[in-house]
Amino acid sequence: MNKTINITTLITIHIALWLGLIFTAIHAHAEGMSWEQLSPQQQETLAPVKDKWNTLPAERQERLSKGAERWANMSPEQREQTKEKLNRFKNLSPEEKSLVKERMREFRKLPPEERKALRQRWKNMDPEQKAKFKERIKNMSPEERKAFRQKMRERKLKRMKE
Repeated sequence: MNKTINITTLITIHIALWLGLIFTAIHAHAEGMSWEQLSPQQQETLAPVKDKWNTLPAERQERLSKGAERWANMSPEQREQTKEKLNRFKNLSPEEKSLVKERMREFRKLPPEERKALRQRWKNMDPEQKAKFKERIKNMSPEERKAFRQKMRERKLKRMKE
């Protein structure tokens, strides 16, 4: 069952990274770093938001610059995988998108060591296990997902007390 949380969490992490890069360009208001403070690689990655850069909140500029830096350090395969995940996200229903965003918020609240453990579990799963997990989660109703998350939290608390 923890594998279920791990897979969902990892998918959410990848999607959230790209959501941040794409959707933050929509928001306006800011100070923060100037465009010229970005590295040439960051500027290339963030070129679609160049005209809006100075209107973005400082916090969003920071997240975008870090995301662009991560992008620059990805292998071509990692970039392709991330693009595919973003395209899948774009094709989700508004309800599914909302659920993914909520999962990401929950994941960010976890302690760093727990997030690391979840990522490692996901990496250790073979493709068949990952596919089964995704299918299982996909077929759950929102109520089932909520109950599942609650059950996982309770198990975690029980383990912590032992």
